[in-house]
Amino acid sequence: MNTSVSELELSDKTNAALNNTDAIIVSGSLWRAIWQLSWPLYLNMMIISVATISEIWVGGRLGSAAQAAVGLGGQIWFFMIILVVALSAGTNALVSRFWGAGDIDNAVMAARQSLLFSIFFGIFSCAVGLVATRPLLRALGASPEVEQYGWDFLKFDMIGQIPITVHWVSNSIFRARGNTKLPMFTMVLVVTLVVALNYILCIYPFHVGISGLGMSWTIASCLGVALSLYFHTKTELKACLAWNGPGMSKDWFIRIMKIGIPACVQDLAWVGGNFVLLYILARTVYPTACEAAWAIGLRVEETFGGMPIYALSASVATMFGQNLGAKKPERAELAGWKVTAIGAIYNLVVGIILYFAATPVAGLMSKDPMVIEYSAQYLQIVGLSQPFVAAWLILVGALQGAGYTRWPMVATVIALVVFRLPFAWYLTISSGWGPIGTWTSLAVSSTLVGLVLIYQFKRGSWKTQEV
Repeated sequence: MNTSVSELELSDKTNAALNNTDAIIVSGSLWRAIWQLSWPLYLNMMIISVATISEIWVGGRLGSAAQAAVGLGGQIWFFMIILVVALSAGTNALVSRFWGAGDIDNAVMAARQSLLFSIFFGIFSCAVGLVATRPLLRALGASPEVEQYGWDFLKFDMIGQIPITVHWVSNSIFRARGNTKLPMFTMVLVVTLVVALNYILCIYPFHVGISGLGMSWTIASCLGVALSLYFHTKTELKACLAWNGPGMSKDWFIRIMKIGIPACVQDLAWVGGNFVLLYILARTVYPTACEAAWAIGLRVEETFGGMPIYALSASVATMFGQNLGAKKPERAELAGWKVTAIGAIYNLVVGIILYFAATPVAGLMSKDPMVIEYSAQYLQIVGLSQPFVAAWLILVGALQGAGYTRWPMVATVIALVVFRLPFAWYLTISSGWGPIGTWTSLAVSSTLVGLVLIYQFKRGSWKTQEV
């Protein structure tokens, strides 16, 4: 009798998972599934881009040195959350795989362990960030003025690492089970508050300067994580927040990070590579103008050609995890190709627009003629590689959803470190091209890694990946 009841309860749990509205992910129209997952993620990413553009705009009002500090500070901030990227990748792969298979108990455990680890990682990142910020700014070649601006910004922003980390992982859990609307909702509130506080604290009426940018994210992220965790109490995975549940597990940590560490290394290659690129730009004739132009170009590229693609990448990761859990690898593969095609076409249009509108766009972000010139060059050159950037990011997301992260890690490291950095030095410094050499290395290496990822995805080795 007890066995029958237990089996009935398990069946009810399974049916609750698979008969939910997000069952469209593993059955029915792929186009509908892609749309259902992607549009909230797209809005979510575009909303985040509003905050990043707001930071660059505020930095521009405070001067070129402050604007350069925002660009440098953004890279250091991302470097400090690099382990969270690993945790999120592992979380998405495991929770989505278990959810697709109807294994609610393991989905709950994976979500719980990820949230517990996120608290630890947030505290660790905050502590390390506060100690390492000034040395990193100096190592990147920041002038004394830029270094001081960067410290004023990041000393407050690092405190926000704790709520930001937990919020990031919490949103990964929602996305893994196919719910992309709640993360979008919480991020709308967070970014609205960030943009408002950026102006109120930095410009008027409080005039606290660049420090206000860090304060804004810390305050808003506390609101975001509180809302996100509250919404988890209303889902099928609410047991992951139980106070009397199991503590952090070494076995689960290894299981999550086995998937996540290669994904982390990929992002580390990108961030670490950016540090070297900034070091190279610091050796040009006009380093502050080059660094400010890099900050503008990168933010504009991410806003229009990056954030939408990240949304598609996150959506295809969930589709891969759930369909592989449901034993439907062919459906997962077809979804990968369709999403990649969407992203490549979209970014082709973005690249054309960036090429022809480069100077007006740069003029909106800075008043310095030299910064505008260098920024326009960035947008025109890097814009040419945007379709390949789309293929790269989307297929990496697909393979992460499958838990297949080692091979993409190798390809990314070779393209972004072994090839990009020496090439950038040769063109920028040795050949005397200046910042155009760095922009060219970005475009060529992104095209290369995009082509390599297309080849590896087509091979299909990821179909047999175990998690």
